[in-house]
Amino acid sequence: MNTTGTQPLSQFEAVYPPALVPPAAQPFFQLIVISLILCNFTVTYNHPILPYLRLVLAIPVLYGSWSYGLSGAFDPMPNRKVAMGMGYLATHGIMKAFEVCIIGFWNKEEDWPKWVKLQTEGETKGGKGEIVPFTPTILGRLAYALDLGSAGGSSWFRGRAWDWATPTILNQRAQPLPRFQFVLRSLITLIQSFLIVDVCESIIATRNWNTTLSQPLTNDGIPMLLQLVYATCVCARTMIGSMSAYTGIGMLCALVFNTPSTAFPPLFDHPFASRSLAEFWASKWHPILRRSLHTISAGIFSLFIFSSSSDTALILTRRDVKLLRSVIIFALSCLVHLVFWNAIPTNPTYPYPSFFNAEGIKFFLLQPLGLTIELLLIRPLTEDLPDGRWGLKTVVRRGFAWTWLLWSGRFFSNVWINRGLLGHAEREIVYSPVRGVLRGQWRID
Repeated sequence: MNTTGTQPLSQFEAVYPPALVPPAAQPFFQLIVISLILCNFTVTYNHPILPYLRLVLAIPVLYGSWSYGLSGAFDPMPNRKVAMGMGYLATHGIMKAFEVCIIGFWNKEEDWPKWVKLQTEGETKGGKGEIVPFTPTILGRLAYALDLGSAGGSSWFRGRAWDWATPTILNQRAQPLPRFQFVLRSLITLIQSFLIVDVCESIIATRNWNTTLSQPLTNDGIPMLLQLVYATCVCARTMIGSMSAYTGIGMLCALVFNTPSTAFPPLFDHPFASRSLAEFWASKWHPILRRSLHTISAGIFSLFIFSSSSDTALILTRRDVKLLRSVIIFALSCLVHLVFWNAIPTNPTYPYPSFFNAEGIKFFLLQPLGLTIELLLIRPLTEDLPDGRWGLKTVVRRGFAWTWLLWSGRFFSNVWINRGLLGHAEREIVYSPVRGVLRGQWRID
């Protein structure tokens, strides 16, 4: 792909780019979804032929993913954000094919995901609830297959979640919020998100970015402190952009289908309150790719680590395993991002240096290095400091985490700016209270 179409955006289209996906691409997306549902459906049976059937079903998933978002077949695109979103969904489909069909080829019955009961108000937080079996009927198995595709381990059914979900989801109370309260909370979140994005985009718009540079933020004479301000705005805008569509869909489902609030827990668990780098990535960041990354990384890890009965076994501590797994997970996440970044159209204003974008690679591979420094240096040095919410231990650990994230976030911002994802057609808002008050520019045309 080498061009993008241009058209005026409504506020709905700016917040919800899927509305701009070319209709001709929809059959390929439907092929991905139907094939993955069939794969999940076969998981509910235990027969030796089914792993081979899932390998066959991986073919339409991979074909549909390539055709939908990675082949460049739908050019020109409405805007670059739509192209990236289609590339992301395509890459996600490929990862699910690897998780369920390829890595899952060796799964036993007990290895597949299971529903667990959410705690009631009288139960203690922590741990996983009791397993909730699916009903062994066609409809029961289909419900399992459909629900397994829910985001981040939450469930569409009341009082349950998936056993691989984050502690935040597992520790939800089984009783969902009343519909009015959930819709009101979602609406307030959307308004807050709109205002924060407006502030971020207004700050970003104060500079005329040279997008022909591979490092438009870190290699264009911008002072370090201002680099950190811009990086904060770019990363916050990116996070809130992904959260807004999710929040809007959850609110709509609650209004129309009376979906329980537990089906749409917050996509991010107060990431700015993270007390460490490990907490940020393990439980505060969004869990959408969590199971695929962990399943595929476990498969890769097992290729290099022998059983303890082997003469060539590696003697690894729990800490060693954790650090090695983090390297594999971030390397996989890096590859995923490189793939869907590569799906974004290029032109002379937004040239793309190569598939292996050095700035993106630096950001992702610096994260396991930061986790290693935190584990081996920061934690031991702060262990005896006063604890508490604002104790010196928490302040030092949180300070290291946010210094590392903002410093490395500059490299992520380089990619975002260089790929044109801060361009005019890719803006998150159409109406700007901030620029309206300051400059009388209420609509961003």
